[in-house]
Amino acid sequence: FESSAITPIQVFGLTNVVAISGGVSSYSTFALRSDGTVLGWGPNDQGQVGDGTYLNRSTPSPVVGLTGVSAIAGGTYHGLARRSDGTVCAWGSNQHGQLGNSTSVNSNVPLRVNGLIGVTAIAS
Repeated sequence: FESSAITPIQVFGLTNVVAISGGVSSYSTFALRSDGTVLGWGPNDQGQVGDGTYLNRSTPSPVVGLTGVSAIAGGTYHGLARRSDGTVCAWGSNQHGQLGNSTSVNSNVPLRVNGLIGVTAIAS
């Protein structure tokens, strides 16, 4: 799956993008679209792309079930999304509790982070 470019290249399939975030160490990337949906691509062995699979994605794939997203953040083998209602969803690796759902089980689809409401910003 590894490839590299020494000059910028176009990511095909991206339109109406308002924000981009890269995952730390996992090399996965996320794009937030103006309609509040999210696309992910890259390595996906921990479910960090969020498309419901563990298949690596070389092109952008929709993050399952996310709508109304106003901010994204890529973490270490996981992703975060803040929805316009102030709730937060997380997906991917949960080895250290990154998903905030009181488990250590990975998820290849977004899950709501327990106890977070009225959130105004996210980072990972």
